[in-house]
Amino acid sequence: MFLMILILFLVIIFSYLPGQASALAKSIGNLFFSITDEELNLRSQLRDLKMEQGSISITDEFARYMKLQRKINSFTDAIKKFDSTRTKQMMMLTVGVKTGIYVLHGLIMVSLTLAYKNEPLLQLPWEWFTPINKLVAFPTGVPGGVGVTCWILVCSSVVYRMKTFLQVT
Repeated sequence: MFLMILILFLVIIFSYLPGQASALAKSIGNLFFSITDEELNLRSQLRDLKMEQGSISITDEFARYMKLQRKINSFTDAIKKFDSTRTKQMMMLTVGVKTGIYVLHGLIMVSLTLAYKNEPLLQLPWEWFTPINKLVAFPTGVPGGVGVTCWILVCSSVVYRMKTFLQVT
């Protein structure tokens, strides 16, 4: 009975975990892909240049204003390159986290199936499953026994239906 509850719990966790992969990747990415000192320096210089440009009248000192504008544009382009690199790294991390979740889910379910392939999770009267007795008992082959594969499929189906029901209401 404990194993049945454990499998249900794992199916519930792994049905909601991929949706949280981006938040998980963002928290991991903030640790590894933080803003560098060079980028912070560029941002502070850009802020200073914009303040200086704001204090200049465009009509009185047009040449100086445009020179500052070109510097601002070059700093903005450099900052955009840093942001682009960090965004690409975060996207790859998100894909990696989501892939890792799916691989871990598959490995856990396959290992449970292989570990409990010879013993049923629950023994019921075989008459209850007469038309589909072999499917319910797969892979154990014990008449009236509920196999781990059948239980995983039932749990997955119930969790999927509950998720869709809760999203509609």
